[in-house]
Amino acid sequence: MPVKIWGLDDTGLYSTVVTGWDTVWTAEEHREDAEKLDAALDAVLDTAMARVQDVTGEDVPMTFLRAWAVGRAIQESGVLGSPALVKEKTDLLWRALARKCRTGARSSAEIEPRWRDLRPQSAKEPRREGGRLDYFEMCRWLGEQELSDAFATFGGHIRNVWQMLERPALRPVALRHALKAWLDSHKGPTREKLQEPRTFAEMMKVLRKRWPDRGAGSAKRPVHYKESALSAEVAGLLAPFGEAVLLETGLQQGTASA
Repeated sequence: MPVKIWGLDDTGLYSTVVTGWDTVWTAEEHREDAEKLDAALDAVLDTAMARVQDVTGEDVPMTFLRAWAVGRAIQESGVLGSPALVKEKTDLLWRALARKCRTGARSSAEIEPRWRDLRPQSAKEPRREGGRLDYFEMCRWLGEQELSDAFATFGGHIRNVWQMLERPALRPVALRHALKAWLDSHKGPTREKLQEPRTFAEMMKVLRKRWPDRGAGSAKRPVHYKESALSAEVAGLLAPFGEAVLLETGLQQGTASA
């Protein structure tokens, strides 16, 4: 897969082509393919920006909204299904997207400064960039759900998204649906408490113990369950958390009224 990697220095924008494809001399041989993909990535980022603007003002944290908007734009763009990506890892694609956000570089060499907000910025390239679990891989995964469902699943906390994504056996969207169904049975402060990052992380540990990535017990995964059976299994596994939070909430209310 050839990609265009943008850079910005004192003289302005510049680009290089990077690819895992075979070359005779240099990766520049595939610049035409890289240019086509770069133009498609313009559309992905423009679509994400438009989605953010459409939803801004609703009760969704901006960091969560931006990540979801980017992920949904990637899903809908068809970029991942392009011939250039068949049997290819997405590492270079994520690296190219990250550079476009950091520099704001359009395929036309014009600068779109608003893109910089679509990815968390730092002085150095983030450790995840182009790595095993890149920010854009997280976005793509988050974008598999509708925004309302994703928000209801993770409570708007990006840390919760990472907690689930980093456990491979917990990645199927069916499990997110089952988790959301269980969370929907809890209201108000109880649900908010369950979705606090510290509590959510403990719940993910329980689910991972039930569905480990490898070894004993790893043969049957969430994808092997029917919807109703998976929901029942999740509800049973997480019931102690709901009971503990209800008890804590009740004690706090009792103390306050006394």
